[in-house]
Amino acid sequence: MPASRQPSTQSGPEDIDVSNIGGNISDEDKKRSVKVFNKFAASTGYGASVGQRFKHTEMNVWGLETPSSAYCQSVFELRVEPDMCDAFGVLHPACAAYIVDPCSVSSLVLLGRFLGLDGTGVSQSMNLLWHHPAKCGALLRIVSTSLFIHGRVRSARCEVRP
Repeated sequence: MPASRQPSTQSGPEDIDVSNIGGNISDEDKKRSVKVFNKFAASTGYGASVGQRFKHTEMNVWGLETPSSAYCQSVFELRVEPDMCDAFGVLHPACAAYIVDPCSVSSLVLLGRFLGLDGTGVSQSMNLLWHHPAKCGALLRIVSTSLFIHGRVRSARCEVRP
């Protein structure tokens, strides 16, 4: 069987330690969310070596009593390593875009789980604004906040700060 068709050998939700992840959702929901995130960002393929280094630090859901105004937030940490940097020793813009892609969808997937919807999707547009370079060794804080989810349309804001 080709490697891409083999069943996943990654740990199940029961094997994931979420004791260091803050937030207002249950540990079971945190475990399931980490497992889904790891499937997209940290399994195999493009960016997996970076994706495996994401550290979830917080997961929150607010406003579920009014589903149309409910939103979620996922917070991550990631240290900038040499393989993520350009020739000047700062985070390469392409790597920054890669970081935003799975992190931005994380809050949408989380919200979808709580609303009983499929929050997954494919990034079709990213608007990246650069304010400050992240030097090699910097600890990044990545905050993804869901903005909108309805039908096939999803929107999230993702901030990456050194």
